[in-house]
Order: sequence, then structure tokens, then C-alpha cells
Amino acid sequence: MDVGAPSINRRDGSVGGSAVFNGGDVRGKHRLLAELKRLEQETRFLEEEIEKLDKTTEASAVCKECV
Repeated sequence: MDVGAPSINRRDGSVGGSAVFNGGDVRGKHRLLAELKRLEQETRFLEEEIEKLDKTTEASAVCKECV
């Protein structure tokens, strides 16, 4: 096995390797977790918007009331 080549950590299944690789791996995990959190927030926001839209009346019904 090469010294700098990634290896599988048997305890948690993560990929590891040299110190430089592991340092980048931690930053990569942080970026992925931050992106995941952002996507979860956006998903919640969109679900709330859909709920609001489901509760509103159709535009044609509102227009009929105005006329």
C-alpha cells in the first residue's frame, strides 16, 4: 500500500490517508454538512410556502368576488 494513498478506517468506514488528506477531509465534511443544513432549511421554507398556497383561495374565486 502507498504511504499517501487513502485507506478505509475499519471502525467507521471512512476513508483516511496522509495528514494532508485527513485535514482536507475534515474541511470537506464541514462544507458538506453546511450545505446539507442549508438545503434542509430551504426545503422547510418551500414546504411552508406550499402549505400557505394550499390554504389560499384561487385567483379566479377572488376575482369573482370583486366583480
